[in-house]
Amino acid sequence: WRIEDGQRQGPTMKVRGWVVSVVVSQDGRWIATGDNAKKAILWNAATHEKVREFTEYSYSVLGVDISSDGTKLATADYRNIQIFSIPSGDRLLPRLSHDWVTAVKFSPDGTRFATVSTTQGVRVYRTDDGNILFDSGESGSVSSCVTTPLAWSSDGQQLLVANKGKIICPSVSLWDCMSHKQIGSIIIAHTATVQCVALSPSGRYLA
Repeated sequence: WRIEDGQRQGPTMKVRGWVVSVVVSQDGRWIATGDNAKKAILWNAATHEKVREFTEYSYSVLGVDISSDGTKLATADYRNIQIFSIPSGDRLLPRLSHDWVTAVKFSPDGTRFATVSTTQGVRVYRTDDGNILFDSGESGSVSSCVTTPLAWSSDGQQLLVANKGKIICPSVSLWDCMSHKQIGSIIIAHTATVQCVALSPSGRYLA
């Protein structure tokens, strides 16, 4: 869709099943989708043509993200996280196991990526070798059976995770990525599940 006037641009990009995750690269060249047909698909954003299809999944692909330099694709499918080269389509790391993972997100500089699980909490990995830099354990687990909103601050020092909430109202958990400690929970007066979360570039505002 064109932001200025809301007009649809080009043909619809059709997939089998339901699209459950989508991301656009920062340079506007690529669109990546994840669906419940156990596939991640890379599209040309200008022509809407399918560029590459990744099918080695056992579950719905609930999370997709593209690194800030547009060279890497991250995917999450309940059981594993995979990192691929966009130019070649090759897997850059062995599959990284994280049970019931529902989201994946690269840090702004692309050197790290974060995942969140409904049973095993939040993890931060190093992109070049897949080593775990931080693992919250069960204390960081979220109450979600579908995708979990996940966002980094522009300086890469804080990570926000939206949570359905274990009592009544949903909340957003804030993690310090330098000390690897949970700063706290931002309680939002929502009566329904938080489906997306974003930080302003200045880091002063949360939506």
